This record gives sequence, structure tokens and C-alpha cells, in this order.
Amino acid sequence: MVCLVMLYVGRFVSHPPPTGSLLGKVCKVLYTCFQGNFIKRLTKGEFWSFAYPSEMESRGQMYFRNKSRSPITWTSQDVKDYMSTFSQCVMFLYWVVFNLNDTGLSTALNAQAGAMVTKNVPNDLFNNFNQITIIVLIPILDFLVYPAIAKMGFNFKSVYKITTGFMLGALSSMVAAILQWRIYKTSPCGYYATECDAGVSTVTAWYEVIVYALAAAGECFCYTQAYELAYTRAPDNAKGLVMALFLLMNAFSAAISEAISATLVDPHLIWPFVGMAAAGGAFSLGFLVQYWNLDKVMAKEQLERERALQDSFGGLGEKKDEDEEEADLQSSASDVQRVN
Repeated sequence: MVCLVMLYVGRFVSHPPPTGSLLGKVCKVLYTCFQGNFIKRLTKGEFWSFAYPSEMESRGQMYFRNKSRSPITWTSQDVKDYMSTFSQCVMFLYWVVFNLNDTGLSTALNAQAGAMVTKNVPNDLFNNFNQITIIVLIPILDFLVYPAIAKMGFNFKSVYKITTGFMLGALSSMVAAILQWRIYKTSPCGYYATECDAGVSTVTAWYEVIVYALAAAGECFCYTQAYELAYTRAPDNAKGLVMALFLLMNAFSAAISEAISATLVDPHLIWPFVGMAAAGGAFSLGFLVQYWNLDKVMAKEQLERERALQDSFGGLGEKKDEDEEEADLQSSASDVQRVN
């Protein structure tokens, strides 16, 4: 089905020609930025401006490497794009904690469901409600919730959506902690309920749906915005790189989850969920404070890109006018020669 859809949609998608890798330029810019007392420039907010070609020329550096006379192959706008890219990738670190709240502790959740009343339902069935919730909730948000908020005159900007998603992820871990506490209180084996031979808790395992649904709702808010930010803020030839760095956060979360999986045992299964809920709430507030003006920053970046694009087209137009003027002069000179 996906293949058929892609074949149909592919006709309406633009296919820009490949422009080559930007890693070479990025490495050269970073090499330049780390020259000299870069720590002092970091504290003053002048780390990236050190690599502007105009700044390099003003301090007498006419080449990337003066000894080999390697030319400067980047522009000031390139440096600004790389600065935006790396600042965005720093923002992605918040998703490491969210991914752990987003059913990242799957081992503990499966054990939790197995200690509850399932009535022959497999305890790994409930995680399917994560995908089901996403499929149902995204159209509701796009066609009902977001338009209704816009009609109310409230600017539900990206930073609010992402913070809401982070809070829902933290709430998911909080619910899981409460469920684990109830399991310990109602299990015949008390705080050793996971491998209890005397029976299971009287709490129904269908409460697990709440955990997965809240985590999925968090994805709908913050993951969709993350994909949008990764695409819109990245330079045209770095969108794939930025997306890869964003998905790398999933790998970091999975590595953390795998590292602590051996410690997720009775009688301490409540505290991992409590810790992740607390960390998720703290990171949500931290993200909101740090990126409160993210929409203004993005608008400024977009304006700078448009100005740079206009300047480049203006330069091309001026060069074209100069070429036409030179051609006219040569034509006039030829006509004079013929007349003479």
C-alpha cells in the first residue's frame, strides 16, 4: 500500500538536483571557529561570527589556510545556517528524556502488565494502543483542536505544543508509577509481584492503555513539531543530516533503557517511573523557558534566508546587466570598425 501511495504522490513532489555534501564546508567552518581563544568567544556569543569571511578578511586572514592558500569556500549565510543547525541539534537532546517517558521502559511496562489481571490477554498487546492512539488523534488535532484554538485567538505556537507533548509523556510515567504502587498493594506477594506464584494483582491490565495513550498523545504534539523544525530550520542541503541527528536521540534513549533494564526488578519498580516522570516534568519546564521565543528566532532566520536569496539573485542580475552592457559595447565597436 505504501509503495502504491509513493508512486502516486511522487509525481507531485519536487526533485531538486543533488548539490553534494556539506560536511566538507562544515568541518572547515568548525576548524576556523575553534582557532584561538574560542572559549572566550563562546562566552561572548561570538563563536560562529569568527568564521564569517568578512571577519576573517578584517583580521588579515585572506585564506582558509594561509600556508597552502586554500580559498574560503563558504559565505556568511552558510555560517548562519550551520549555527542554526547545531543550535537546533542541541535542542533535540530534550527528546532523549521524552523517549524514555514514551514507553521507553518497555521491560518494566511488560512486567507490570503481567502482574495484573489480563484474562488470557497477552501482556504485550497493550503497547499496540500507542499506534492506534496516534492514528486516531492526529486527524482530531489537525481538523478540530488546532482550528478551534486558532478561532479562539490563541497562538498555540510550536514551543507550547512541544511542551504539552513533554508533559503528557511525564504524565504517562506518573500513571505507570501509580499503577505499580497499586499492584504492590493488591498483589498476594506484595512488593515482589512480578514473579509471584501465589497469583496476580486484582487490578485489571487494561489500565495500561492509559499509559500508552498518554505517551502516544505526547508524540502527536512534540514529534510532529520536531519533524517540522528539523525540516524548516535546516539548510536546504542539510535536512537529511539534521533528521539523522534527531533520530539519533532515539538511539541514545534506547541505549539508556538497555543499560538500566537489569535494575528494573522488584521491589523497586515504582521509582524508575517516578524518576522519569520528575525528569520529564523538569525538562518540559526547562524547554519552555529556554525556547520561549523560538517562533521569533525562526522568523528571523527565515527573513535572513530570504534576504540572502534576494541578494544572490540581485548579484546575478547585476552580473547579467554588466555582461549585456559589455556585449553592447563590443557590438558598437564592431559597427564603428565596419563603418571606418
